[in-house]
Amino acid sequence: MKNKPAILYVFLANAISGISQGMMMIAITWYINNTVDQPDLYNVLFLGSSIISIIWGPYAGSLIDRYDRRKIMITINALGGVYMMLCAGTALVFNDVPIFLVCGIFIITVVFYNVHFPNLYAFLQEIVPPNSYGKITSAVEIQNQLAFVLSGGLAALLLEGVPMYVLETLSLQQYAHILAQPIALEKLIFIDGCTYLVGVLLLWKMNYVGLTERDKRAIPVIKRLQGGLTFLKERPLIFMFGYFSHIFFASIMVCSFLILPSYIRHIVQGDAAIFGLSEGLFALGAIFAGFLVDRIFRKNRLFGIILFLLLGATIYATLFFSQSAMVLLVMYLFLGMMNASTRILRTTTLFQLVPNKIIGRTNSFFGVLNTATRILFILIISQTAFFSDNPDWSMGFLMVMLLISAAVLGLNYKKIQDFKKKTTFD
Repeated sequence: MKNKPAILYVFLANAISGISQGMMMIAITWYINNTVDQPDLYNVLFLGSSIISIIWGPYAGSLIDRYDRRKIMITINALGGVYMMLCAGTALVFNDVPIFLVCGIFIITVVFYNVHFPNLYAFLQEIVPPNSYGKITSAVEIQNQLAFVLSGGLAALLLEGVPMYVLETLSLQQYAHILAQPIALEKLIFIDGCTYLVGVLLLWKMNYVGLTERDKRAIPVIKRLQGGLTFLKERPLIFMFGYFSHIFFASIMVCSFLILPSYIRHIVQGDAAIFGLSEGLFALGAIFAGFLVDRIFRKNRLFGIILFLLLGATIYATLFFSQSAMVLLVMYLFLGMMNASTRILRTTTLFQLVPNKIIGRTNSFFGVLNTATRILFILIISQTAFFSDNPDWSMGFLMVMLLISAAVLGLNYKKIQDFKKKTTFD
């Protein structure tokens, strides 16, 4: 495959930073919700970062289509590394991590996600031939989730320490004074900063040949945004497909970062280990899906997306009725499979439908709409006492949202398929 060395560099940098960022997000989520016991602060933080993403997203999409995407990745990693090191240094001086710095890390990581992933996919579409789109989107999902498996497992161990029975089984009980102790949050922040900077070094050495042409003209941001909106306005089926096929991801973000900590604590009476393990199993399910889904549904990706939306709704229904930690873990394994399958099929289809010169804006628009949808879900769940006091009913709410999305895509199935046949490469 052309540009193979560049792809390997991107994957390696993404894996290293992905492990650390995933571990940091899990740590901060658990820290605010349980260690300092401020779930209301966390809800505000999650909502605030989502609002910032809506404002920032369209502008970021224009930058992605205008500038060298490799340089954008380097800039993101450099800024992230500097901020994390400043936070770690502050914690070293004051012997504690101020809560406002913890909130800042969360917001910056979420905002960077809104640039990183549209930019990553736009870059890969730029350097990969069309007949390899399915392979590359599957590989990205596998790589991202492998990183998250490690981050989930490490988070579970580092937040609570290695359980004594594990140390005894491995005959390592003499090291219990080290391994059984939770790691300080400031050390995790320092590690996260180091991985950002390693990403800068890897991307700096990368060379590639673009297979498509970007529009490098110095067009004002407003005109670029208008061009992206016009593209979608003239192609309403792409808009419909892109939005409703993305609802699954919105539900996952709300479930994992808003509902799950409360669900574990109040419904299944679990701890940080269950939280980290559930996220790790989620990633394992996604990895399994990455190896198989595009091969199975290559000829009919839309059918696969509708199927996985329905299966996802079934999983949320199961969590609504269950109070078992074991059921939660099993369902999260399958939830990871369904979500990853939907993402792979969706991203591959958008690669086929949207030219590379406008893919950054298109993905950013969908990202903004997805973020707005998450905000709506968050407001409904966090500001409605019935849902905020009953995380199991919040699972039922997400079930209904997936059913609606599947219904919309199902009712427009033939129209979308006919449009796709006239537009795509294969």
